[in-house]
Amino acid sequence: MQRLSGKKVHVYRSPHLITFNERIVVSNNIISDDDLYQLLLYVYKINNKDNITFFEFFTAAAFYIFSKVKADLFVCEVGLGGKYDATNILNEKKKSCIITSVGLDHKEYLGSSIKNIAKEKSGILGKSNLVICSYQNKKALEAIEEITKKKKCVSFIYGKDWFIKNKYLYFDNNKINISTLSLAGAHQYQNIGCAILACYKINTLNIETKLISSLIANIKWEGRLHQLSGAIKKKYTNTDFWVDCAHNTLGFKVLKKWVDQDKSSRFYLILSVGIQKDYKGILKHIKKMNPELLLLVKRTNFSSRPAEDLFSEASNLKIKCKIFNTVIQSIKFVSSIEEGLYNKKKCLIAGSINLVGEVLLKDKET
Repeated sequence: MQRLSGKKVHVYRSPHLITFNERIVVSNNIISDDDLYQLLLYVYKINNKDNITFFEFFTAAAFYIFSKVKADLFVCEVGLGGKYDATNILNEKKKSCIITSVGLDHKEYLGSSIKNIAKEKSGILGKSNLVICSYQNKKALEAIEEITKKKKCVSFIYGKDWFIKNKYLYFDNNKINISTLSLAGAHQYQNIGCAILACYKINTLNIETKLISSLIANIKWEGRLHQLSGAIKKKYTNTDFWVDCAHNTLGFKVLKKWVDQDKSSRFYLILSVGIQKDYKGILKHIKKMNPELLLLVKRTNFSSRPAEDLFSEASNLKIKCKIFNTVIQSIKFVSSIEEGLYNKKKCLIAGSINLVGEVLLKDKET
């Protein structure tokens, strides 16, 4: 949104969908192959073979290039958790922090309860930081507010200091129409609410209210309830294929709401999940979606939960399912199914950012 309003923005995000370059955006532009190579080579030499993790190495490279190029804003996505994350070396006096809805994910690193995970994520907060908090589970909110008070942060909590109703954002004495948002999914209204609130509360950004409607109508976010329109759509014209990076129980709970919005299509779901994800919890939400068929992908480009494990659990839940070797085989199968009385079919591909990246790469082929 800041880029569309004429600001220069640096972005550090992870993981990537297709190429590593996506992780580093320098002054509105994804870093080129040559620049990325030279940057990584420089950091490698400086590190001098000392012990360093992949994420620490890449974060050092990103922060170095950002320090050399001026921008109006730096948007930094935390890698994992917050408290001990490599990105947490940023100058805390200049930080503004957004905490989106906390779910049970990465339990092997962050803790087994919502409260513990919320505490870890709140580790990004510095003294007197601006904090914008999305809707939270009661236990998560208690943990976050405990730390915001301890660090004397200026906080704006969803439900207390701001809220969204009928596609309007309310805070202070402001009422902002956000109905033009281009992103699919009701959860995106909270996400854009966080972004708009940050633009208002960070004094130096000076966003104009009259521009918001047109700015948010032009946002594009690949892999987030994103309808395919490239090579896959052209080849399999009788099915609407969607991809989403949901990879935990909270993500699939959100997807259930999206599925419920359209009952006019036969709904199919292609799935593969990471080895350490709560696949049983994910499948419980899929059961509520009531897909015509759950298609499980066996061969993936990441460490995935065996398709046989998913098949066994899905069968216990009385979900009709079938295993395929590859995601492309599953796409072909869905497309081959007769539509019957329905006008169209809708197929969602989800469960892993890596899986979505693989599909997007295929869709971009010419």
